[in-house]
Amino acid sequence: MKEKQSIILVDDHVVVRNGLRELIDKLGNYKVTSEYDSGIDLLEALEKKVTADLIVMDLSMPGMNGDDVLEEMNKRGVETPVLILTVNSEPGKHVKLFRLGARGYIQKNSSALILREALADIFSRGYYHNDLLADALTSVYKKQDKDPRTVILEKLSEREKEFLKLVCHEEEYTYEQIAAMMGVHRRTVDGYRESVFDKFEIKSKTGLVLFLVRNNLLELL
Repeated sequence: MKEKQSIILVDDHVVVRNGLRELIDKLGNYKVTSEYDSGIDLLEALEKKVTADLIVMDLSMPGMNGDDVLEEMNKRGVETPVLILTVNSEPGKHVKLFRLGARGYIQKNSSALILREALADIFSRGYYHNDLLADALTSVYKKQDKDPRTVILEKLSEREKEFLKLVCHEEEYTYEQIAAMMGVHRRTVDGYRESVFDKFEIKSKTGLVLFLVRNNLLELL
């Protein structure tokens, strides 16, 4: 029998967690293995090497919001995928979460069908792309006369574009391999990475790849 995918739930409302746990368990392929009522408790657990295949986390929590937790996870090098639950409709917040490396986000009142789709997409493709993100990106760039992709690419040097193309290659090259292929020192590659992170307010390699995929930039590099 195929082992079920393990999930950590993080939400400060017990009733919400109970409902989510029951719903996730009914989907059949997943099992909630740990629950926490704050981002602080989650980070403490991760520090103690508590692991799972996915973290499902509320965006708005006391002490630390979901985006704060994502930032801290990036600093600590924690790469566990995160699905954000939100009632926030602010486009800028959605784009920020995506840039921080969230693999997807859905409304807290979403149906079981949407939750099933989000979980399946994250485990099969690495991310869940829905209308929330598409609408957010459109809203952020709607005041620009140019194609949003053109605006993004104009901020990149030719060497940064080359770096990004290798980062997103299907062979999943390491930074050391990318440096060798570009004929530069590893520190130079680190410089390209940090420059791109700063330009687009991205905090992780995962966030970078998703940024390119979701903006349909790969074919333009």
